[in-house]
Amino acid sequence: MAEGTSRARRSDRYSEPPERVHSAAQQMQAQTAYGSPLHTPAGNPGPGMPADPQDAYYQQQLYYQQQAMQQQAQQEFLRQQQEYAQQQYAMQREQQRRHRQQQEKERVFSETSSHGAFRGYTGQIPAAGRSTPAPQPPAKKNHVWLVLLIVALALTLGTGGVFALRSYLHTREIHEAVAPYDNLFVEGVYVDGIHLGGMTPEQGMNSVQSKIQQRNDAWHVTLTYQGTQMAQINAGMLGMSVDIGQVLNDAWAQGHTGTEEERYAAMQALKEKPYEAYTATPSGDTSVIDNVLAQVRNQIDRPAVDARLSAFDPSLSYPFTFEPDSKGKKLNTEEIREDLYHMVATMTSGNVELEPETIEPAVTLLELQKHYMLRSSVYTPISTSSEEDRNNNIRHAFEFINGYVLQPGSQFSFNTVVGQRTEANGFFPAIEYAYGEHVMGIGGGVCQASTTVYQAAVCAGLQILKREPHSDAVSYTEYGKDATVYWVGKRKIDLVFKNNTEDPIYMVAAVQQDPSNKRRLIAKVMMYGADMGDVRYEIECKTVQEIDPPENPTYVKDKEGTYVTYTDQQKSVSKAKPGYVVESYRVKYSGNTETERTMLYTDTYEPKAERIYVGVTRRGE
Repeated sequence: MAEGTSRARRSDRYSEPPERVHSAAQQMQAQTAYGSPLHTPAGNPGPGMPADPQDAYYQQQLYYQQQAMQQQAQQEFLRQQQEYAQQQYAMQREQQRRHRQQQEKERVFSETSSHGAFRGYTGQIPAAGRSTPAPQPPAKKNHVWLVLLIVALALTLGTGGVFALRSYLHTREIHEAVAPYDNLFVEGVYVDGIHLGGMTPEQGMNSVQSKIQQRNDAWHVTLTYQGTQMAQINAGMLGMSVDIGQVLNDAWAQGHTGTEEERYAAMQALKEKPYEAYTATPSGDTSVIDNVLAQVRNQIDRPAVDARLSAFDPSLSYPFTFEPDSKGKKLNTEEIREDLYHMVATMTSGNVELEPETIEPAVTLLELQKHYMLRSSVYTPISTSSEEDRNNNIRHAFEFINGYVLQPGSQFSFNTVVGQRTEANGFFPAIEYAYGEHVMGIGGGVCQASTTVYQAAVCAGLQILKREPHSDAVSYTEYGKDATVYWVGKRKIDLVFKNNTEDPIYMVAAVQQDPSNKRRLIAKVMMYGADMGDVRYEIECKTVQEIDPPENPTYVKDKEGTYVTYTDQQKSVSKAKPGYVVESYRVKYSGNTETERTMLYTDTYEPKAERIYVGVTRRGE
């Protein structure tokens, strides 16, 4: 009973319905997909297989069913793989088509002017004032059956199937993220601070152009100088325009270049670091800037003015009048032009304070005045007994000298400048020295003028070329410092000196009241020229020999009856005088220190015998 029961149970097990067998096969297939070992065919039982022939037959049939199902699964997988390959090929063809379309759009962008439309955009342009809705991902299709099939294949083929599933899902994710932006700017793209993400090319261009127009309308530059407005420049004056084609081309290329995987990667990168670009440098008529700068420069520029001598008036205490120097201004328009071009390029408004370059004069007043400094001032006293005509002769001689300008390298001749002393030339008869006596002569007193000029020339550091002393002492200076002049007929004695400096010598000569004695006059000569600093010159004289006078007097017949008339009368006109040998020197001082001593002349003043005048008429005649 028990045995029968056992057989019955085995019979029931062998007679399981096909559904149960199929289910078992599916279970076996699942085990195979996860790596369980398959049973071997009958006749080659594996470990744990029943030794019963009926059990062996059942296991063999089950094995054949498993093999058949596996072949069907493999065929289905190959079919799906072929279908997947075809889909991949179609997707590549579609990407190539889009890439060509992108290239065509970029070409059209590059041909589009700043005021044109993007002809490469094939989508519908929204009506003005209507906003474009944000792109929506396409509706997902029902691919449940395909997913289930791939899951089955994955269970059948193991890890290979799982990879295929993952690859397919990743590809679909990329496509669904990229496709909505085929005809729109991707997110994270900015031009001039405007976010173009989700805009069509036409919308992007309109937005950028609108902001450019607003910016142009507000842009201006004011040129000021010392707080005063000199000129103003605005976009309208320049006729400014902006070429935005290339900038928008570059912006469009973000997320639209390469395969979908490359586009997806670019879009992800934009989330981390947005793309920012700015419109190109505005173009316009820059000659307007040049013209404005030229006008402003004409108002500001002025040359530097050198100080100059405007007048030499010897009647003034300081005889020179000057026109002062003034600094010039020069506007460097090159630097300002570059600044303005930069402000145009960056559309930066503001004020530009003009700062012209200061041009220094070549000659300042202070420097010029150094060439008109007093080099010497000398005076000789006029005796209170000097008659007026003699004083007038000195004044008249000084009239030719006062205001005289001796140029560098030129010579001064007293006889040439003053002229011959004649009544026709304005000179008067006056007492003069002749052979130690006071005698009447035309131009008497002129020698005091020449002596004063000589001493002034020596103290001014000028080169003395010709000078002769008197034959005897004079009352207005000491031995060695006098200079006589004479011009009667062909006989001439002259005073000549040279301006050996590099600047003109200006002479001032006049008969003035003695500041220390108002009852007395002086003959004064001043010479001006280049500043000598702390250097000064003086004349120093030294008597090196004294010569005794003759013992016997000299008798002079007074034919004119000037002193005596009769032969028994006589008058001593001048006492006997010793003679002298005198050396004169020009001594140079720097401050109070003597630095140089130069001999000028060695003068011999001959001794004079007593001069006695006697009458020439006998009494009673």
